[in-house]
Amino acid sequence: MIFNGNEQEYHMMDWWYDVFGPTWWIFMVIWWILFLSVAVIMAYYVHRDAVRRKIPNPEIWLLIVLIFNVLGLIIYLLVRENYREERSK
Repeated sequence: MIFNGNEQEYHMMDWWYDVFGPTWWIFMVIWWILFLSVAVIMAYYVHRDAVRRKIPNPEIWLLIVLIFNVLGLIIYLLVRENYREERSK
């Protein structure tokens, strides 16, 4: 689209402001809080499971899940099948 100097310039992300109005940043903050909290919860449980199964370097798995989120969780679930869970009674 070609704009003359008299017309208001349109940006491809202007629809976001039109849909959510001036409070769009609230939705973005809520989304990021949910995204990060789910990533931290997944990483915590992966680390706890890796320690219980005595998988080498559980901290590395924690970082992998924090960085890659669901993809990291799927990779961990595939790798952990090689290790047995240590049950303490």
